[in-house]
Amino acid sequence: MPVTPQIPNRYIKVSKEVILASTLPEHRISILAYLNHNQTWDEMVHYSPIYMIQWSGYKANWRTSTKDKPNIYDKYLLCMNWYFENGYILDFDSDKYLQNNFQSSFLNMEKLIPDKNFGIIYDFEIAAIMKYQSSYKPLNKSILLLLLSYIRAFTWTRTNEITGHSEKSKKDKPEIFHSNFEAMGGFLGMNRKMVSRATTVLEELGLIKTYRMPSYKDKESNWRTDDIIYIFPYKILLNNKTFRICDNDEYDWERELKYGIQYLFERRNKKFYQE
Repeated sequence: MPVTPQIPNRYIKVSKEVILASTLPEHRISILAYLNHNQTWDEMVHYSPIYMIQWSGYKANWRTSTKDKPNIYDKYLLCMNWYFENGYILDFDSDKYLQNNFQSSFLNMEKLIPDKNFGIIYDFEIAAIMKYQSSYKPLNKSILLLLLSYIRAFTWTRTNEITGHSEKSKKDKPEIFHSNFEAMGGFLGMNRKMVSRATTVLEELGLIKTYRMPSYKDKESNWRTDDIIYIFPYKILLNNKTFRICDNDEYDWERELKYGIQYLFERRNKKFYQE
């Protein structure tokens, strides 16, 4: 059942640096959510691998790990080492990262809560994904969080906040994201099939809407497959430290999609048909 957008109480900012760290396992987003949610007043976080894995909605699996098929513990360890090496956590002892052994680290809040180049994921979106049970075993909650944060981070946003499509606003880009499964998979570190499946699930949950642009012939009469448009069915703004959901006059996803289709058609025609 699609979720109903709510006024969020909490959210996380996922930096593009994390999103595009394609050599890391998909659990890098679940771990970032843990670090955000479990921070203390003095900007520390306490953790053990088993607690982190279970908090993220998984079972701690200690089966034999190989380079081609690491177990979930090794995936979490790899991500934690990356967060330490890249300054998100300021102290981390990988030798102590074992089962129920708790340790503590200071957090670098400038990294954890970036000022730019990030995608926001709201608490009700995380809750919807955490409740989802996939019938396709390779598709997990972390993949859904990763794809959602990627779409949010790279969706065009008009800075003038005019969404009624006046002549001024039409000079700016529509509030959409567009790409294809193969390109997205390359940026995220997953195959196109997984991106496709995850897209379907996010749409079923009501977190995104999609529209596939039709195939077309270029000026050499070769058929080309066009991109898929991703668009959010709601928009949440923060004004004076208070969140609110935009009404239809401020943001209408169907109107935005129509504008986006027109924008991509015009850009495509300019690219392939102008002499």
